[in-house]
Amino acid sequence: MREMVMIGAAALAAAGAALPAAGAQYWDYGAWHVAVEEVDTGEDLRRSCTAYTGYDGDPGLKFSFSNGDAGPPDFFPDVIVHEYAMRHYQTVMREGDAAYVRFDDEDTMEAVVRGYLEEDVFENAEIVYSHPVSLYVLEAMRRNYQMEVVVNHKVLHTFYLDGFTAAYLKAAEECGFTGAGLMEGG
Repeated sequence: MREMVMIGAAALAAAGAALPAAGAQYWDYGAWHVAVEEVDTGEDLRRSCTAYTGYDGDPGLKFSFSNGDAGPPDFFPDVIVHEYAMRHYQTVMREGDAAYVRFDDEDTMEAVVRGYLEEDVFENAEIVYSHPVSLYVLEAMRRNYQMEVVVNHKVLHTFYLDGFTAAYLKAAEECGFTGAGLMEGG
């Protein structure tokens, strides 16, 4: 279990997220992981709840809740496909590339890749589905078994969705939300 916590922390760090502080909490659900971190902003105690799958050198898929933000059922978190490259290497996804995600049931959601540099040397690329489109992506994730990321007409990565519903509910609950708006739909 300790190894899984360290792997999860390393995956979050590699995903561009700050390394969670000691005392961060972790749960595993199938292919999904949930990490919860509390940060004292000086004004209040902010809780960040991230569910993710993938990484360890591959692209990752993630979404996050915060107890300080609007949430379900009125606002749904961004769903982000994220790829990072080691120093002096390039991401496969490039800024402006045409992309989409495809599910078992043949639903697709189109997007355009956004690329950026971290610390001026680490390439990152993302496909971001923001509210309200994120609700449709989350619904498709809930009712399917896998999601393919297709960039420039080639499958970049396949994410397995086993454990998604439990991870979504845990991340939402830990940040003060419920499954309302997603668990009834799709």
